[in-house]
Amino acid sequence: MGHPSSQLTEALSVGLFTISGDTLTVLNQAMADLTGFTERQVPVHRFWTLMGKGQDGARECILRGRAARFSLHTDGHRRWVEFRGSAAHDGTVLGCLMEVTGHVQFDRKMQAVEQVAREMKLAANRQQVYEMVMAFVKDVLGYDNCALLERRRDALAVVRQRGYRQDVISLRLPLSGKGITVQAFTAGEPLYVPDVLRNPRYIEGVQGARCEYAVPIIYREEPFGVLDVQNDRTDSITAQDRSLFNTLASEMAVVLQGLRTTEELRKSEARYRTLVEAAKDGIIQLAPDETIMFANQSLAKLVGITAEQLVGCSLRDITTEEQFAVFQQKTAQRRQGLRDTYEAVLVHSSGRRLDVLVSAAPHYTADGGFGGTFAIVTDITRIKEAEERAAFFHSLLRHDISNKNQIILGYLEILADTDLTREQRELVDLASRAIVSSNELIRKVKELQMASEPHELRPVDVDAVLDEVVAEFSSELARRDMRIQRRPIGTPVMGDELTREIFVNLIGNAVTHSGGTTITVDGRHRGPYTAIRISDDGTGIPDHLRPHLFTRRVKGRESAGSGLGLHLVKTIVEAQGGSIDLQDTGKEGTCFEVRLLSAEA
Repeated sequence: MGHPSSQLTEALSVGLFTISGDTLTVLNQAMADLTGFTERQVPVHRFWTLMGKGQDGARECILRGRAARFSLHTDGHRRWVEFRGSAAHDGTVLGCLMEVTGHVQFDRKMQAVEQVAREMKLAANRQQVYEMVMAFVKDVLGYDNCALLERRRDALAVVRQRGYRQDVISLRLPLSGKGITVQAFTAGEPLYVPDVLRNPRYIEGVQGARCEYAVPIIYREEPFGVLDVQNDRTDSITAQDRSLFNTLASEMAVVLQGLRTTEELRKSEARYRTLVEAAKDGIIQLAPDETIMFANQSLAKLVGITAEQLVGCSLRDITTEEQFAVFQQKTAQRRQGLRDTYEAVLVHSSGRRLDVLVSAAPHYTADGGFGGTFAIVTDITRIKEAEERAAFFHSLLRHDISNKNQIILGYLEILADTDLTREQRELVDLASRAIVSSNELIRKVKELQMASEPHELRPVDVDAVLDEVVAEFSSELARRDMRIQRRPIGTPVMGDELTREIFVNLIGNAVTHSGGTTITVDGRHRGPYTAIRISDDGTGIPDHLRPHLFTRRVKGRESAGSGLGLHLVKTIVEAQGGSIDLQDTGKEGTCFEVRLLSAEA
């Protein structure tokens, strides 16, 4: 027996060698097998000869002990190897060779898969894709028996094949039935059967076949069909080739999905054009410079100009100068990819003003560039006119009722100064309170309408507002033996003239309805918001009221108010870009947190 180190060297699957001067020494059988050298020592030029021409770079790497990949030509075969080793100061090289022919072949086949994938993307239809795949499987991967199956409702049908039996080609394989392809399709995963004769689900498609590999063609969990390969030797479809088939099927799925989308778009183009033309709302397409590229019949009818005449005109021709400037600002937003809905003004050919609601989005060119604006235009002229009439009558009605209430209140005050019985005085007091409540309701309705209209926000000193509101309730607090603990907020908020009403309502509710002794007002800066908390130590809000607290007409049984207060607060807060929540305080007390935009954010 040889020395243990010699036995270990011989057992290695990599070839070991040394180069010293002009001599190469073969250190184990693996090196002899790679090179074909039968002697232990050979002239090094014979090794360089095996490498052939054009590999001088690899030769230089070996002599310097650097890693290199190159090919050897032995016995009429070309083998790819990788060198690892080191070089001593005297020029002696100690190295090893590891065969990587399989890796190189796999890399080249994978490059071929990537190339055919690029070619498939240029295909005009599915048939061209199928032809490319069938040719690739045979010419590049070397498999003679291959088939492509498509899903046809509840079955698989062969659409392309090579090497399959004629009586099988016309079969439809039910998705609930037998077949390796059916099993792979329904499972959504590749299925390799090394020996088909041992699989009870196998249906003979290729005479004499012994192994089969079926790969579902799937795009985002939607299966199109199956790529099927069969061979006449058991377990003869290598793991590397199965990996290549997986990649090929994946690339096919992407291309087939693209072709399907294109086909659907072609089929639906006429249908969508009919829908656009028949739409009751106006539809318009604008170029980046506001030139009208398309307008449907509804838009043409709206502005009193034919669709043919509108195309090529500027949007400026059917609107006011002020509104056109707004449209240009909106186009700048479209360039950023933004879409929105807003009210605008168009002008009829007769000069009549038209109020419209515009729902606009950007559209893009085929190469992804900004192509302009696509918009749906809804005529709301009559709605706006009706709203304006309603607002006028509501304002008139509020003013008239408020004036009459003041007159009635004056008469009641005069009546209260006369000689009345106790019962009569109580009735006068009830009537006076009813009038005051009516005036308060009118005020809240007015504020609710104001809150629903757009306002310009400005910095508001919230501490000054809170001081004013607290002072307003000072006499009522003293009468009820209550107190307010207030800590400075310290940060101005973004608000308007209605900001004060938020705290009038919340603090007023705590004073009137909480049943507690202490109201606490504090706050803190939280990101872009300032959070202001109004809490009390009272009896709290019943559980059945909490889910609907901010809706209209919600109030406690003992409350004589209108039920609009908290709804008004929520409307004002949200109009100012904020939010309000009822905090969880357990069984006792109530805490509202109002978040308003910080002016210093």
